[in-house]
Amino acid sequence: MKAALPLLMLCCTLLFGACTKNHTPNDTQARGSLISSTKIGHLTAAEIAAHADKFNAQPMVSHGVTYHSITYRTVYKGQPIDSRGLLLIPDNADTTYLLAYFHGTHLPINLGEFYQSKFESPSNYDGRSTGFLETRNIALIWASAGYTVFLPDYIGFGATSDKEHPYLMYPEMFKCNIDGLLAAKKFIQNQGTVYDNRIFLSGWSQGGGACLSAHKYIQEQYASDFTVTASSGLAGPYNFKGFIDTILSKRNDELNIINIFSWGVYSLNKFSDKLQRPTDQIFSYPVYDQYAAIFPPSKTPSKVLNEYFLKRIMDGTDTKFVQVMEENTYDHGWKPVGKVFLHHGEADNVVYYFNSTDARDGLTAAGGDVTLHSYPGGTHDSELENYVRNTLTDFNALK
Repeated sequence: MKAALPLLMLCCTLLFGACTKNHTPNDTQARGSLISSTKIGHLTAAEIAAHADKFNAQPMVSHGVTYHSITYRTVYKGQPIDSRGLLLIPDNADTTYLLAYFHGTHLPINLGEFYQSKFESPSNYDGRSTGFLETRNIALIWASAGYTVFLPDYIGFGATSDKEHPYLMYPEMFKCNIDGLLAAKKFIQNQGTVYDNRIFLSGWSQGGGACLSAHKYIQEQYASDFTVTASSGLAGPYNFKGFIDTILSKRNDELNIINIFSWGVYSLNKFSDKLQRPTDQIFSYPVYDQYAAIFPPSKTPSKVLNEYFLKRIMDGTDTKFVQVMEENTYDHGWKPVGKVFLHHGEADNVVYYFNSTDARDGLTAAGGDVTLHSYPGGTHDSELENYVRNTLTDFNALK
């Protein structure tokens, strides 16, 4: 769900690479356990600035950064599984400021030289200056500015590439992300630096939704482990139900974001305990797995969805599916502890701008401290530099 990956214009000639199998653990390690860590390498501040190719990062970098892959215990569809993430640690930092970055949409496929999923999964980062767009242009810059940055791969990528990714299904995504943060905290504590449980949250697009939902879930369920100082999301689908409703209002139009829509509907059905229906009750064509959902045969929603399902979603009589969409919506109905910073281009035609204005209005009405950075004329991927710079300024003021 980010234009950094041309998800919406990919051809349908898929060259699937072999998956690395991840066997279900059979030991008694608890969720959030740090299973192992591997030091991958080190970059100087000058190298980090040179590796950022979307804008001039030189004014923001100051520390060299050591990067580690960490493996941790989590859960997937109720079963234990090990996942990985990338941990970026700035040089000469006696005090830890932990920052989680949740990345945007990555396709779980290989398309030859054009695109390979392994070169976007954060824990695979090996110091290169190509691929890994968000690691190079966002996370490493913030780490070089003094933050310890954790980036989860998400289930379905990296070590768990044989599993289907719970795309846009934030309650399921959160399980893996919070377990990764707990493991990162254990790693930090083992290093002997000062850490006071404060955490900063961030993310772009799909990751923006993961960021705001994590803000809610951490303060409700993990307040003894982390104190959310602030969250900062770029172009996230915070009003998920409104996002789906808007697409359905254009049901007879050809939409370039049909891949996002179709994959999201598939994931919602697969990973919600309230649903898990046969896919022929939802789609108008055979859908046996997430790949079929990612590449529907039409760009028109009314030609992708089962006619009966579409009718009942639109008139609200499919109450269970509507309920799940509402439970996956975070733009109202809860009061954030800490600050919320939202960033959005006003001309975004992938994740519509109303997601951020609705979140600003809804969370402010609930008593939250919310700031919206709006970018006139900005699209889904044009405001990366503004997001990186403004988030750094906002977070630095809260240290």
